[in-house]
Amino acid sequence: MNKLSNKQIEKYSRQIIIDSFGISGQKKIISTKVLIIGCGGLGTSAAQYLSMTGIKYLGLVDDDSISLSNLNRQTLFTESDIGRKKVEILEKRLKDISPDSSIHKLKIKLKRSNIEKIFSDYEYILDCSDNFKTRFLINEFCFKMKKILVTASLQNFDLQAAILKSWEETNPCYECFFPSKNKYSQDSCDQMGIVATVAGIGGALQGQLLINNVLNKNKNFSQIILLSCSEIRMRKIIFHKNENCKICK
Repeated sequence: MNKLSNKQIEKYSRQIIIDSFGISGQKKIISTKVLIIGCGGLGTSAAQYLSMTGIKYLGLVDDDSISLSNLNRQTLFTESDIGRKKVEILEKRLKDISPDSSIHKLKIKLKRSNIEKIFSDYEYILDCSDNFKTRFLINEFCFKMKKILVTASLQNFDLQAAILKSWEETNPCYECFFPSKNKYSQDSCDQMGIVATVAGIGGALQGQLLINNVLNKNKNFSQIILLSCSEIRMRKIIFHKNENCKICK
């Protein structure tokens, strides 16, 4: 990208005036390509803030339709949208935020048979899914295809998030921290419950991890961020590549 337009300079001026952001940082943001898998509580929040930050190239993957129970935590959806596909409505709302954005919507379920084609055009993959089966699949192909994975999950008042570059040196992958062979709970937030504000914080945190990386502010790809929103307490847990990991060993 050669030059920001006058409109872009005005729109993103509050970011551009930050010394560590500047014109060069805004150019990087605008040219970054991001794929969001799951347009629920995490995905809608992440998509909204990334679009507002200046991300123009967004892919949206979700085969679900909007229901009344979604509306307590899935920003940009209203009761008049019930029954319509999430990606359709989210694209429309993101276009309202950024009319010149390029959004590729996929009303499909992510599968082993289609994941490589879906991932191919993007540098960053935001895992906003709500089940471990999909998370493990995303992690596997982020490693294989050398994609930067920004993952998060929610439960009640708690959330966890991480940014991973598992193909580099000794960096771990998601499976190193949560081995799929342990067969722990496969529940989604439909079974576990989630507070609306926690979903919003989780999506915003994913967006910030991505922005930090684009601006070269993040150098640590070996930690999980744990946030207890009921206690307003955050911890960072450092973990290492598992020599027995079936994905990245």
